[in-house]
Amino acid sequence: MDEKKFPEPLEALLLVLVVFSGILLATITIGVVVKSIGGGENLDRNLELLLFFMESLFLIVPWYYARRRGFDLQALFRFGPVEGRVYLYAFVVGLALIILTDEMERLITLFMPMPDTLADMMKPLYVNTPLEWLIVITGSVLIASVAEEGLFRGFLQVSLEKKGDVTRAVVLASVSWTIIHMNPYWAIQIFFMGIFLGYIAQQVNSIRPAILIHGMNNLLALLLINLRVEADIPYYTWSGHVSPLFLLAAAGMLYWSIRALGRLPRPRPTRPSL
Repeated sequence: MDEKKFPEPLEALLLVLVVFSGILLATITIGVVVKSIGGGENLDRNLELLLFFMESLFLIVPWYYARRRGFDLQALFRFGPVEGRVYLYAFVVGLALIILTDEMERLITLFMPMPDTLADMMKPLYVNTPLEWLIVITGSVLIASVAEEGLFRGFLQVSLEKKGDVTRAVVLASVSWTIIHMNPYWAIQIFFMGIFLGYIAQQVNSIRPAILIHGMNNLLALLLINLRVEADIPYYTWSGHVSPLFLLAAAGMLYWSIRALGRLPRPRPTRPSL
């Protein structure tokens, strides 16, 4: 496949930085303007809901840039289809990662409780009406999953793979994805999950399974926050931690599903789009 159909790694990294900086700057600017005009709680809430859709820029900007440069869009963003069984394996991976990262978070919180300033970042996720449920699910589950996977496991990781080692590409994409969340208390969990998302995307040459896993994780987090689920859940937890039985089951599920994905035949390279 023609290497010129893909951006250089530095070019891809710079674009990720520009998009992230632009979204961050726009969010801060809008927040400052709203506070200066004293819009009240309703305006503040409407702004929070609007910002959920800004994540779409993580995909819109790179897509527009790639199209203008004449890059192979389908290969670069890995939107190709996969077999039905791949979704089954991805679902199992998602369940396993949710359990394992839950225990990671419990361990981290045990030694470094999350400060209120970072906990406040979760406030926009609290919903009160059916319309807010629709907006938040659309933004934090659907848009976030598609846009972030398209950017990090697609655009960025593919660009890195074309010019270097696949393992390095997966790691760098996961590090970049971790940084944009700007929450050190989630860093280990996000990086850990990103490694598996990157491996799966590379293995099946599609981000669709990664979107499923990403969406599962975000949806469950949203439900737990709003349903006020207690940290100690009967049978699931043990002495404030995830039960060893669940951890062993999750580790086994992860091993089985990753092995199953690894045994799948490698997909043929996508033919460059015209």
